[in-house]
Amino acid sequence: MEALTASVKYIQTQNGKLAAQTDVLLVRTGELKELFPFQAKTVTDMGIKLNRATQVSSTVIETQKNIITVLRDSIVHDTVRVKVFSYKDQWYQISGIGNDKTQQLSIFNTDTLTQVVFKGERIKPWLWIFSPRKLQQRVSVSNPNSTIKYSNIIQIQKQ
Repeated sequence: MEALTASVKYIQTQNGKLAAQTDVLLVRTGELKELFPFQAKTVTDMGIKLNRATQVSSTVIETQKNIITVLRDSIVHDTVRVKVFSYKDQWYQISGIGNDKTQQLSIFNTDTLTQVVFKGERIKPWLWIFSPRKLQQRVSVSNPNSTIKYSNIIQIQKQ
């Protein structure tokens, strides 16, 4: 239950980016159905029997980017005057056409999510040699405009 109520902790990686870290939850199949019905339904909707699943991971990423670009006059179909713009960087490709009353916008976003499950901090650090390490996950995204809002991983124990 402690891992269930813990929030995301942010760690700075060696390359200067932020990574989110949480503890891994260890639950049985019945507990998964009871505590996390959405994740249990997602597994069964994927065509996987719940008793065969070993881990379920969920991560929510929020991306925000403010873009300022130049509008250019252009002509569409030889008669309609419009304003057009385009923006492109490593993660976003945005283009748009604006005329008198409407704005058409095309957004393409690319990002990479990397997740690592590892043996992290000791459960009882004062018993350093006798205390086992708890499983933790660390999640990182490549887009600097993205923020990990929620992340959890659930390891399912066999009955």
